[in-house]
Amino acid sequence: MEEKWLAVLDPLAELNPETDTTLAIIETARRRGIVVATTTIEELFFDGAAMAWTLGADGRRERTALDDHTLVLMRKEPPYDLAFHYATQLLSLTSAAVVNEPSALRDFNEKLIALRFAEYMPPTMVASDPSLLAEFVAGHGACVLKALDSFQGRSVERIETPDNDRLRLFTGDGKYPAMVQSFLEDVYDGDKRVLLLGDQFLGAALRRPRQGFHASFARSEAISCGLSQTEQQIVDRVGPWLVDHGIHFAGLDFIGERLTEINITCPTGIKQIGRLDRRDLAAEIVDYLSVLSARARADS
Repeated sequence: MEEKWLAVLDPLAELNPETDTTLAIIETARRRGIVVATTTIEELFFDGAAMAWTLGADGRRERTALDDHTLVLMRKEPPYDLAFHYATQLLSLTSAAVVNEPSALRDFNEKLIALRFAEYMPPTMVASDPSLLAEFVAGHGACVLKALDSFQGRSVERIETPDNDRLRLFTGDGKYPAMVQSFLEDVYDGDKRVLLLGDQFLGAALRRPRQGFHASFARSEAISCGLSQTEQQIVDRVGPWLVDHGIHFAGLDFIGERLTEINITCPTGIKQIGRLDRRDLAAEIVDYLSVLSARARADS
């Protein structure tokens, strides 16, 4: 069977070719002769089988079955909402390999997944009750308050004291859980994004905020770096667990050697890290995905 991939992503017009991880993977795969089509979650549907309206490299729009592909890349950016949730349900109906596994995307919120490794995290509480969160802040001092569906630093605020108004806002007056973490002053030196491919370290960059404490590739200076011994130990623990749950491409965030988040929905950074390290990370990812694709074909 010809190697055919399908990338589920945001509208192509919204993506920046200079920085977008998914576009880099697609372009590299196509240069190697892999047929790669794209689609969006709105174009997924079911009609006797899981289907999609897809766009080929030539711009031609076709109705295709997901099973006609050997690999599906789920690269829709957060937030994880009901539309995203329903898309994972449809993706679970295909026999093609899906990266990352749709069931893992459903099961593991990007903020909550890190709690399985809480011993490596700063002091953290998740609760819907504003009074519990206020008690945590009172005991730990300056904290970061996070909505569980936040991404790229959005809906993330620093609070110095128990701010009942903010806590009620972030929890919807006690209806939804929010996260508070002890504020790490090391964030001003940088938030380290560590990319994992399979269970192995792929690359890293220290994102030093240009102002404030929000660290992302868009808002920060990217600095080349590796892993400390402590960070490598955490990677050695987290990586195999991720692969066991069908998560083959992930981004771990560290502040001062403390794990703060595990990004599994649409981790980014290969263009920035690749430029810093003078490596073609997209080629390494395509190599890995081709092995997964071949394995899926052999098993089908």
